Amino acid sequence: MSLALKSEQYANELWRYKNAPGAQQQHFRMGLAAVLWRFLALHEGCITAHCAVPGFDTVTTVPSTSGRETHPLRTMVADMVGATRGRHRDLLVPAPNAVDLGRVASLSRYSSSALWGENILLVDDTWTTGNHAQSAAAALKAAGAGSVAIVVLGRHLNLTYGDTATLVEQARLRSFSWDVCGLRPWEHSLNMQ
Repeated sequence: MSLALKSEQYANELWRYKNAPGAQQQHFRMGLAAVLWRFLALHEGCITAHCAVPGFDTVTTVPSTSGRETHPLRTMVADMVGATRGRHRDLLVPAPNAVDLGRVASLSRYSSSALWGENILLVDDTWTTGNHAQSAAAALKAAGAGSVAIVVLGRHLNLTYGDTATLVEQARLRSFSWDVCGLRPWEHSLNMQ
C-alpha cells in the first residue's frame, strides 16, 4: 500500500502498532486499520481484476513467527476493518521451527487449513524481503486455495541499501492520491471498478 522508509513516520507507526505501550498501541492500530479499510474500499476491485477472479472469498493474515500469541494485524483484519471483518478466517499456523528459517521463502514455514478453491486475500503488515508473505501464500496454495493475492501495509526500505535512495526520490516526485493504485496507476473512481 505504501513505502515504509526506515526511521520515517510510516515505518515508525508499523513498529508502534505492535510494540508501543498501552493506549499508544491502540492509537496506531486504529490509524493503520483506517488506512487498510480505505485502501481496500478503493482498490480491492483493482486486485480482483488483476487476478481475474470475481472476488476474495476469504481474508487471512500472515501470522507472527516471533511467538506473539495474538498478532495485532489479525485483530485489525478480523475485528476492526469492515472491508475484511466478515470474510476473515484464521488459516495459517507457523511451524515450530519457523523462526529458524530466517529470511528465506519456505513452504514449511506455515501450514494452512484445507481449502477448496477459495480465492484468498492475504494481508501482511511489513514486506522487507517478502519471504514470510511468499511462504504463507505457498502454504495456502498447497492447501487448495484458488488465487492468492497479497496486500502489504508497508514496503520497508532502507535508503542506504543499493539504489533505494534513487527509487524513493522518484516516488516522492509523484503526488499522493487515494485514487491511484499500484496495479492501475491512474486515477479512477469506485464506479469504474
